[in-house]
Amino acid sequence: MNKMLKAALLVITVLFVLSACGPNRSQKDIEAALNRDNSKEKPEQLTMWVDGDAQMAFYKKITAQYTKKTGIPVRLVNVAQNDQLENLSLDAPAGKGPDLFFLAHDNTGSAYLQGLAAELDFTDEQLKGFNKQALRALNYDNKQLALPSIVESTALLYNKKYVKTAPKTIQEVEANADRINKPDEHQYGFLFDGRDPYFNYPFMFNSNNYVFKKIGDKYDVHQTGINDPQVIKNGKRLQKWYEKGYLPKAANHNIMIGLFKDGQVGQFVTGPWNLTEFQQTLGDDLGVTTLPSDNGMKMRPYLGVRGWYLSEYSKSKYWAKDLMLYLTSRDTLQKYTDERNEITGRLDVKSSNPNLKAFEEQAKNAEPMPNIPEMRQVWTPMANASTFISEGQDPKQALEDANRDIQQNIKILQPNDNK
Repeated sequence: MNKMLKAALLVITVLFVLSACGPNRSQKDIEAALNRDNSKEKPEQLTMWVDGDAQMAFYKKITAQYTKKTGIPVRLVNVAQNDQLENLSLDAPAGKGPDLFFLAHDNTGSAYLQGLAAELDFTDEQLKGFNKQALRALNYDNKQLALPSIVESTALLYNKKYVKTAPKTIQEVEANADRINKPDEHQYGFLFDGRDPYFNYPFMFNSNNYVFKKIGDKYDVHQTGINDPQVIKNGKRLQKWYEKGYLPKAANHNIMIGLFKDGQVGQFVTGPWNLTEFQQTLGDDLGVTTLPSDNGMKMRPYLGVRGWYLSEYSKSKYWAKDLMLYLTSRDTLQKYTDERNEITGRLDVKSSNPNLKAFEEQAKNAEPMPNIPEMRQVWTPMANASTFISEGQDPKQALEDANRDIQQNIKILQPNDNK
C-alpha cells in the first residue's frame, strides 16, 4: 500500500485535543517566531530527516552538491515518514530535531497545531512552476507550511490485449467490462478496490461534491457531504458494479495488483507505485490514461502530496529554507523523477516515461485530501459504508450512517465546540 495512504489511515488521537484554531499565539509571538534564528550567518550544519534508504541514496548526492555550493554540511537522518511527526514532537523541543522534515500533506494541520511546522513566506518567483493544487495541500489556515516534492494520484491502467484504445468515458469503461469480464475464468474487465474510500473517491464524489465543505481556504468540519443525493446515486452505481461481478468482494487492492500484473485484468484503477513492475510484466500491452469522464465531467481522484517542512525549532531558518528551495528546485526534482520514476510537485518537470505522463496529467486534475486532523475521522466510517454497499445494504442508509458517525466523532473530539 502506498505511503500516503498509510499515513492517511494512521490515527494519532491525541492530536485532536489541540485547538482547531491553531496554537494560542499572539501576533507578537508569531512575528517573533518568524524572525527567530533567521540570521543569514551560515550554520555549522543543517539536518534533514529523509524517508528510507532510496531517499538517503538520492539526497546524499543532492546535499553534497548543496554543500559544495554553500559550504554548509547537511546531515541526513533516516526516519520513516510515518514516524516523523511523532518523533519530532519529542525530539524538537529537546533540541534534537531536524531543520527540515518530510511528511504526507494530510499531517499538515497536525504539524501546525502542535507548533512544529514553521510558517513560510515565498515570493511569486520562488513558487513559479509548482503544482498549485500541491501547494494548496501544504497550506493550512492560509499559511504555507511546506513545499511539495512528490505528488500521487490514481489513474486508469489498461491491458491492450483486451482494450485497444484508452477509454474516455465511464460508459466506455463499463462497455469494456461487459465484454471482457469472465470471473469464472479469472478474467476481469474492470477492477478497483471499491471498499476503500481512497480508491472509490472519484467514483463516489463528483467534482462538485465534497467530504467537508470548503469556505474560502478553510474546511467547515460541521458541513459534510457524505450523504449528498449525488453521492448516494453514485453509491448505487458502485453497488451495481458488484452485482454485475466487475468488482469481486473478496479481492483487496494487493490481490488486484497481482491479477493485473498477471494479465488477467482489462482495466484497473491504481496509483503509480507498481508501474515499473507492470512495465516489466506486460511490456507493450500496458496502457495508462487519465480517469474517464462521468456525465461530461472529469473524474477527480484524491491528490496526495509529500513535501519538505521547516521545523519551528530550527536555529537557522534562513538557510533551512534555502535548502528546502534547493531540494524542490526544477533541476533537483527533474533528477528525482528521472532516477526514482515518481511524479514531482512541479509542473515544469516532465518524466521521460510515457506511462508516468498520464499520472502527471491526472495530478493536474485531482483533489487534495483535506489536510485537517478531522479527516482521520472519515476513513473508517466511509470504509464501513463502502463495505456495506458491496454487501447489498441500501447505499442511502449506509452513507447516512457514515455521515452521522463522522459528525459524532468530531463532536466527541471537540466537546467545547458549540456549533
